[in-house]
Amino acid sequence: MERERQALLKLKQSFQDPTHKLSSWKGQECCQWKGVGCDESSGHVVKLDLRTCSSYFTNYSDNLQANEVSPSLLELQHLNYLDLSGNNFNSSKIPTFFGSMNNLKYLNLSHSSFGGRIPLHFGNLTSLQVLDLQGLFGVSTHTFKWASNLLSLQYLDMNDVNCGNASDFVKVLTKLPSLSHISLSSCDLDINYFGYDPINFTFSSNLKYLDLSKNTHKRSILNYFQNMTSLEVLDLSSTFYDVSSKIPTWLGDFKSLVYLNLASNNYDTFEREGGLLYLINNACSLKLLDLSYNSIGQVLDPHNLNWTKCAKYNLEVLNLSGNIMRGPLSSWLEQLESLKNLHLYGNLFHGPIPSSFGKFSFLELLDLSSNKLNGSIPESLGRLSSLREIDLSNNELTGIIPKTMGRLSLLRKLSLSKNQLNGSLPKSLGNLVSLESLDISTNFLEGVVSEDHFANLTRLKELVINSNNFSCKVSSNWIPPFSLNLIHMGSCKVEGSHGFPQWIQTQKEATELNLSNANIIRTFPNWLHSSITYLDLSMNKISGYLPMNIGYTMPYLVTLNLGNNLLNGSIPYSICKLESLDNLDLSRNKFFGKMPHCWKESQIVTVINFSYNKLLGTIPSSMGNLFSLKWLHMNNNNLNGELPSTLMNCSELELIDLGDNNFSGPLPTWIGGDSLLMIKILRLHKNMFSGSIPLNFCKLFALQILDLSGNNLSGEIPHCFGNFSGMTIEEDIPEDYANATLEVVSPSYDIEWNKAKVLQVMKGRELEYTQILLLLDNMDLSSNKLVGVIPEELCQLSGLRGLNLSHNHLSSNIPNKIGELKSLESLDLSNNKLFGAIPQSMSNLLSLNKLDLAHNNLSGKIPTGSQLQTLDDPDIYFGNDQLCGLPLRKKCLGDDDGRKTSPTSNGHEDEDYKESRFERIWFYFVVTLGYAVGLWGVIGSLIFKRNWRLAFFGFYENIKDWILVTIQVKMGRFKKSIMKWMWIN
Repeated sequence: MERERQALLKLKQSFQDPTHKLSSWKGQECCQWKGVGCDESSGHVVKLDLRTCSSYFTNYSDNLQANEVSPSLLELQHLNYLDLSGNNFNSSKIPTFFGSMNNLKYLNLSHSSFGGRIPLHFGNLTSLQVLDLQGLFGVSTHTFKWASNLLSLQYLDMNDVNCGNASDFVKVLTKLPSLSHISLSSCDLDINYFGYDPINFTFSSNLKYLDLSKNTHKRSILNYFQNMTSLEVLDLSSTFYDVSSKIPTWLGDFKSLVYLNLASNNYDTFEREGGLLYLINNACSLKLLDLSYNSIGQVLDPHNLNWTKCAKYNLEVLNLSGNIMRGPLSSWLEQLESLKNLHLYGNLFHGPIPSSFGKFSFLELLDLSSNKLNGSIPESLGRLSSLREIDLSNNELTGIIPKTMGRLSLLRKLSLSKNQLNGSLPKSLGNLVSLESLDISTNFLEGVVSEDHFANLTRLKELVINSNNFSCKVSSNWIPPFSLNLIHMGSCKVEGSHGFPQWIQTQKEATELNLSNANIIRTFPNWLHSSITYLDLSMNKISGYLPMNIGYTMPYLVTLNLGNNLLNGSIPYSICKLESLDNLDLSRNKFFGKMPHCWKESQIVTVINFSYNKLLGTIPSSMGNLFSLKWLHMNNNNLNGELPSTLMNCSELELIDLGDNNFSGPLPTWIGGDSLLMIKILRLHKNMFSGSIPLNFCKLFALQILDLSGNNLSGEIPHCFGNFSGMTIEEDIPEDYANATLEVVSPSYDIEWNKAKVLQVMKGRELEYTQILLLLDNMDLSSNKLVGVIPEELCQLSGLRGLNLSHNHLSSNIPNKIGELKSLESLDLSNNKLFGAIPQSMSNLLSLNKLDLAHNNLSGKIPTGSQLQTLDDPDIYFGNDQLCGLPLRKKCLGDDDGRKTSPTSNGHEDEDYKESRFERIWFYFVVTLGYAVGLWGVIGSLIFKRNWRLAFFGFYENIKDWILVTIQVKMGRFKKSIMKWMWIN
């Protein structure tokens, strides 16, 4: 039909067609054009399919583009099928003239970037059977009235359309008799808010598919669907958040149910014990069950799980990930013989992986990661011939990697990272011809990694073997059979020339390269290509200069870690050109000179670490442009001057470490003013700051580490420091964290921005700690000139593990409430002017293992207590002359000898006390005997030696005469002086 052909040509002219998708639209036979369908008898155009890539990741630059839909479509009066999905209509409104195309049965506008509201004219499409509007993020509707006349509608997909104000959606959709598919995911709906009664909530009996996921219902909406037993697909994932609920038993009565997704809700258990068993056993058609990311804490008892025949042979996908389920992985799973996907990630399952898992002949995906599984990896897993992905990472598995893994010819992903595996890397893994991703990082594996391990891995894209004890040995002319995207080989020592492996230079598609701690002794490589986004060469001996043009040669860098090398020279200004840079670590090198003053607002840096270099000058004010900055490490340099006030713009800062520099001036009052309120770690240790501590610091409620030690600060400690809620114990802190011990950082570490490293003096030693945000609350104000009292408010900081106020001029009592610091492990109040008694409450500090009160003016008896008794070093009280009691030798008034008898439960003296008393008696006996022998030696000599006797008594007489004469002379002079004074007065 010529009229319709001309309409199609007008439609073509309205599009921009960069990839020539409509190149066939020419000539007379329009029914032969791509995407055009005609009725065979009449010749009219009845179908127009202009679909391009239709998904959430549509690349509109390759698709048809137009500012609006051409009205020439109205000329196609017999059109019943229209698909414009995946094209770009530049947020234009959905045309109202679609409502005039009365013959339409199929309309697909998904992912086509329309905007505005759904036209009410859609109500005229009474023949419409399929309406697909998914992915139209810019489209909304305030009512479903337009759908009330669509009595033929069978399929409705409005995912991502904003329906938040459409309170009539249930009223309308429940009256559409033909509706079998409803998908309203992410539509901002809340059934509970609109007040619908679950009893009267009934869709058509034809409804087979219902997806209301990712909406914001305030409580469970399962009860609304109790009578809809004909459903085959029910997706209610991510549908409520604030009230715990139970998964109802009646779901087991849905005999037609094939797909059930209740993931990411707040379900904590089932309505009946064994509910999981009942659900799977009775919903006999069920092939997929997804209960992931709830709060289900059920213990799965293998003895109570007896599967029915339908459960054994029908269930294909079971996802219980992200719950708190526990128990062993024993025979209860092996009976599900039809399983293809098993997801148990992120639970508390323990014990070994059953060797019976080798019976899962259909299994394609096995994810047991992030549990507490132990024991060895069963060799029987090598029999899973259909397996495509296996993830056993982040468990407690030991032993070797079974050689049988090399039999899994279809395997695409193998992840065994973060376990305790040992032994060497089996060469049989080189037979995994389909393997795309290999991750065995963070284990205790050792031995040589050679080209034999990779001989047949032609599809490999991700190689992650870092944090083991491998040595890498390949020939210099080896050409790998693969082309990698990710190369993570940290701690894999390069053998031979100690340079960069030649084969890595052939990997032109690599975007991530980690060769940290690889024994590389070379200058910075000049062959790195521009596509690199992640570069970690830390902990080597790379020397020379960092290229001045690095910001141009690798413009897409997100992570740059060159810490712990021998690089020198200045930091290139081109660093500021890296607008994608997120993590920058140049620490522990020999960089000198001033820092670049070129930082821009367009940069998204979150971590900067320039610590342990030889940098000079001030912090450039342009760093205040880095609004995303979270961690700033500048410690151990030669920086000076005052801190730039522009840093107050970095409102996301959580860590500032400027310790061991030469900064001076007063502490900035803008810290804790209206900015930098997110700070958790503030370390200004060993600088030259002076003046008093600003009261604005009291607003840093999130603070967990405050280190102002080694400065020239004066004035008093602010009483409002007791407001640091970050230093208090929160009730919801997991027990595992509350009882954790501080972890000292080892020399090697993976650069991840949330693994902070901070030097702190704890228990008398300066150590570098990690995981400090969960474990270490510390306040160090030592070595300043602070005066006044120790604020009693500090005793409110119940989470404090370290408190150091030593080497100041504090003059007060120790607060009586000091015993309320229940978490305190280290307390140093030495070298002050403290006076008074040591509070008895200090004996309540059950975690205390480092105490120093030396060089004060404390007095009274040292308190006793179970923990204080273990601190028996007298030096911790040295320089307090008025203290008494153990462990000092000075007895207190009322003590016999500084120690009382300690009776045991049977009334006898304890053995230690009896032994001590015996030693004292023996000591007194020996001293007395020695005195008697010495005295007898003198007296006996005078008795038996006449000449000695005469000489001794003669000497005695002379001394007596001298004393008497001297006294008489002195008394005469004194008498004259008295008489003279009386005469004068």
